Amino acid sequence: MKKVELIEKIVVKKEAKKKKLYNSREDIKDEKNDELTKAIKYFFPDIDKDITLEVSGEYVYFKRKHPDYSYPKEVLNFSLRGESYRDTSKTKIETSFYSTSDNSIFELERMVLIGEVGMVILDFSDDIIANWNVIDEQFSKPLKRINKKIWDLESELRDHESEIDTLKRGYRKTQLLSEGIKFSKAESWRDRVELDVRWNWTVKGIRGVKVTKVTPSGKSYNLTLTTERERYNEKTEKYEEFLDDLNVQNVRADKVEHMVNWSSKYIIS
Repeated sequence: MKKVELIEKIVVKKEAKKKKLYNSREDIKDEKNDELTKAIKYFFPDIDKDITLEVSGEYVYFKRKHPDYSYPKEVLNFSLRGESYRDTSKTKIETSFYSTSDNSIFELERMVLIGEVGMVILDFSDDIIANWNVIDEQFSKPLKRINKKIWDLESELRDHESEIDTLKRGYRKTQLLSEGIKFSKAESWRDRVELDVRWNWTVKGIRGVKVTKVTPSGKSYNLTLTTERERYNEKTEKYEEFLDDLNVQNVRADKVEHMVNWSSKYIIS
């Protein structure tokens, strides 16, 4: 298992590197978001001070404090879109807001805000879109570069995990065919290790398994299974758990190996 330990150390280092890349990408996204927010706010200099303007992804949100909410309530938003979802360049603005029959001051003032935002979009939509595209392009290359680094690293990590899994499976099979494998007691009865030795016979509460014979085809095993059982103690007048060996023949090899790999977190030897 030395090779597995070596690969796992490499994985730890690469995971740390991936985390740093994630953080760097978020920094770039935050910087881009700040620039987009400034660009959008430029077109709304007279907006009420109670209004919070937030940019997230392709959306611009207008929020305002509401007496019935502990957080600013969204009053309307608009998004910048291309001609299709594949287009990175924006060509149009789409607005979205809810309707209500509520005539409270909050909702009446919201109607005024919707009108003000609508007027700005009517007069300056081309400039809003153009500024947005300039900033998009400015951050496009840095984001592509760091995304490629992350994707390449994630690909390497997947390869490492696959190699570790293959090595562990090979080691477990070797162990199964030699000294056998022991399992710790499951955390609950639902998690007990079990094996379908026949179509109509499932052995549960397995604490150990050892191959005693491989059939000539190599597709079936004879096994010794160490299982959890209970017996009544007349002295204590209680049921006590004990381990008992059970010998079974001609169990499908793939089922045994699947059981071992599926229950790997309980392996203690």
